[in-house]
Amino acid sequence: MQLSEQLENVSKSIIYLHRELFDESPSPMKLQKLCYYAQGYSLAHGEELFPEDFQAWQHGPVVPELYQQYKHFQWRQITDEVERSKVDCLEFLRDIVSAYGRYDGAALSTMTHREQPWLNARGNLDELAGSTEIISKDSLRSYFESKLKVYGS
Repeated sequence: MQLSEQLENVSKSIIYLHRELFDESPSPMKLQKLCYYAQGYSLAHGEELFPEDFQAWQHGPVVPELYQQYKHFQWRQITDEVERSKVDCLEFLRDIVSAYGRYDGAALSTMTHREQPWLNARGNLDELAGSTEIISKDSLRSYFESKLKVYGS
């Protein structure tokens, strides 16, 4: 399992921007959730940032390939050297990191547990149960479109 070039670039850009805005790196859990919010809002605007799907894991949405890349950091900050990636959506990602980066990974996980894409993918599963159910891109798109309608784009 290897990251697509798109997800590689988005995740490295998010790490870079998080360091720039908050003077610290995100943890792997926080990176997952920031990628989730970036993909969700991007889909709501009609653009897919990366092809990978999120799964509805116990602690919120996770892209397994991204998990594999950074799992050795566990709950600690990602310390890998990253450069600003060549992405066309850098200002969009800056907005996502600026809005959601002030929360830690656990808080972001809790937020996703209250949102329809994660809830729908898990169905009747207990919140503490493991799951590899896919959170569909259609579910992400429609949920984040509804958020944009409420809060304005």
